[in-house]
Amino acid sequence: MTFKEAYTSLKQLYKKLMFPENRYAHKWTLAEIDQLDVHFFEELMCTEKYEPEVYLSDVW
Repeated sequence: MTFKEAYTSLKQLYKKLMFPENRYAHKWTLAEIDQLDVHFFEELMCTEKYEPEVYLSDVW
């Protein structure tokens, strides 16, 4: 799959999420979709083991 094909596929997925065929289905906002992408790509590209987030309030 080329970059152009992947990009087109991603755009089609966004369109389906934002404008589902069923008019009563949940419609996603672009911000919600972008948040999912960040976590997906971070998980995909991360080569190290997952480390849970540590908050300053937990340390002190």
